[in-house]
Amino acid sequence: MKKIFCSITVAAVLVVATSCSDFLEEDNKTSESAELAYSTETGIAGLVNSCYAFTRGWWGKEAGLGLTEAGTDLFLAGYDNKQKSLVKYNFTATSLDGNTSDDPCLDHYWELFYCAVDVCNNALYYIDRNDIISDETKAQYRGEVYFLRALYYLQMVATWGPIPYNSERITSVSTTPTRMPEAEVYKNILADIELSLTNFKEANFTSKTAHGGLKAKATYYAAQALKARTALYAASWLGADAVEGYSNLYTTAKEAAQDVINNAGASFYARYSDVWNLNNEAVQDNSEAIWGVYYNNELSTDNCIPYRYKTDDDGDHLKYNSLITRTGYSRGGSAMNLMFVSMWSNGVKQDGLGGNSTKSNNLFVRVLGSSTSYVVSAKTGNNVTVDKYYSPYGRGFTRYLPSLYLWRELETVRATDQRADGTLLTHYNCPADLEDNAAAYYPNMGEHMTDPEVAYETDGNYFNAGDTAIYYSVLDGDTEEGKALQAYATGRYRLQFASGGDIPVYSSGDVATAVPTETAKAVSAVYGDARYNNVNVGGWKSYPGIKKFLDDQYNESYPTHDITYRDAIVFRLPEMYLIVAECQLASGDASAALSTLNILRSARAVSGTDNSLSGTPDINTILHERALELCGEQQRWFDLKRTHKLIEYVQARNGQASANIELRHYYRPIPEAQMEACTNVVSASASQNSDGVLNYSAEQEGFWQNPGW
Repeated sequence: MKKIFCSITVAAVLVVATSCSDFLEEDNKTSESAELAYSTETGIAGLVNSCYAFTRGWWGKEAGLGLTEAGTDLFLAGYDNKQKSLVKYNFTATSLDGNTSDDPCLDHYWELFYCAVDVCNNALYYIDRNDIISDETKAQYRGEVYFLRALYYLQMVATWGPIPYNSERITSVSTTPTRMPEAEVYKNILADIELSLTNFKEANFTSKTAHGGLKAKATYYAAQALKARTALYAASWLGADAVEGYSNLYTTAKEAAQDVINNAGASFYARYSDVWNLNNEAVQDNSEAIWGVYYNNELSTDNCIPYRYKTDDDGDHLKYNSLITRTGYSRGGSAMNLMFVSMWSNGVKQDGLGGNSTKSNNLFVRVLGSSTSYVVSAKTGNNVTVDKYYSPYGRGFTRYLPSLYLWRELETVRATDQRADGTLLTHYNCPADLEDNAAAYYPNMGEHMTDPEVAYETDGNYFNAGDTAIYYSVLDGDTEEGKALQAYATGRYRLQFASGGDIPVYSSGDVATAVPTETAKAVSAVYGDARYNNVNVGGWKSYPGIKKFLDDQYNESYPTHDITYRDAIVFRLPEMYLIVAECQLASGDASAALSTLNILRSARAVSGTDNSLSGTPDINTILHERALELCGEQQRWFDLKRTHKLIEYVQARNGQASANIELRHYYRPIPEAQMEACTNVVSASASQNSDGVLNYSAEQEGFWQNPGW
């Protein structure tokens, strides 16, 4: 059971919002009321906790996932993806505000992160002025807040490049911000992390069990993990010596990551699947987690992000886009369990294809004419509640499916590497008690299907199958091997091949051009008729899902799994090994890099097999390992950007995006709302070199848009 970590949302000060001129008045605590509130023990604790609240707007949320995994080599858009413009690189700088049909949400994230930074700045201001709490508690709080400010700025600089940098709380409105060069932003981020580390040491907030083991609160090794990631980002994107005061950022990153490996108390699970077992979801209990974003088991308002500081004409606070809030402000949680799964009503033929209920019309089971939430077992005659079997891994929509490249790479290592089976959901099963429920209609619910007095109607909606309902094969269905598998599957379960066959997931076997199919073949040679020529069995709705984030424990309180209380792990032990290996490689020691990678490969090996790598690794080897280990964990776009591989990999592996991606896409555009609010906008004199990095004068005056936008 998780320890409860309540986050009290505190609107602390006059805040520059997206518009630069909208600010919170009625909750303004810049005067005596603030001094009084934050001079108490509970008041300052609430202010520090409020600094965490904004993390729940990015990690575990749909829009944050879009900005980190969409438009990469690992994922393609499902049929009703809400950020297709990100996937296909046809978005603009336009601020769409509340649009939910296709919205990158860049304007909302610009606002959210700067509001988060300002709350952090206010917390630092009032911590030092509180005379009630001990010096040790002050040091702990400063460590937490410096960590969070650095984390928010890292997300911003990695997204937009040069950005305004505020290290003091906002007490007046300015419409003439300036953009700080990337190297200077990274310098300030690293300085914050050093302050965080120093304060955590002073507070003895260093061990894995600090604060009762509650890793939702940042501790020393969370800051070390952030330092490793930050230094690696800066080194690989700008150069090892790009940041003043650091002679070799790769060395900085490696030493920080190695410290986490050696001393944080984290350890590998023997089974990769245990990392994602819902019993281990709480970051304080997960042995591989270093730090993550906390979601309360009760899915209460404690899980929600703050309202926007910006107000409407009536003075009411605006809400962030629902792609960020998911269920709004009354219930909160992670949406990651919804993002990578098939449509739950894709499993039957003609008559059942239109349903998207969690009840009798769901993934594989359909009782004609019934609206009940259970199905009668042909084997036992008992009622079988179906929600628990299908809701955890099916939705009425599809957001992301794995690219053909990712699917193939996972299958390539399946025999030796646990991550293949622990990541891909390649088959969907019928509940054991419904295995004999072949195509039948029985009007009297509760009657045994084998009762000779009951009339049944067969309509072809089900296979006479065992436990497997749908199976996804990476094979080409038109090959001899594929045809042999199809012959075996016919009459047993529905079979979909990666390409070829009657129901292919992708349009092609070429990873560079493959896109999800939208229907099956017009007339099915395998299944005997045209009933599979339907959009609900096309690859954009029916595909191998990603298991990692699914709720694998049934919870009576929310059987439809519209959100989850699973914590979002931000830093894991395996990433530290990957950082060390990349730094060793960048420093010219490929042999050491291979050895480090093989430590991770050994931890992920199928028992009794050799899962080690051989040969001479390069950056492609590192990125391949990061794909196997970290796919879907909101890092891939940053990885491809910082290693200057974004265009190369997308053009080679993403058929939805390859035609549109350009050099300008290494930077996201500054949101239109921000540009319109500034009075010092100038034409950009910045350009990009062949690696995508900006060339411009560090003394450039005025506020400017990123090139190409």
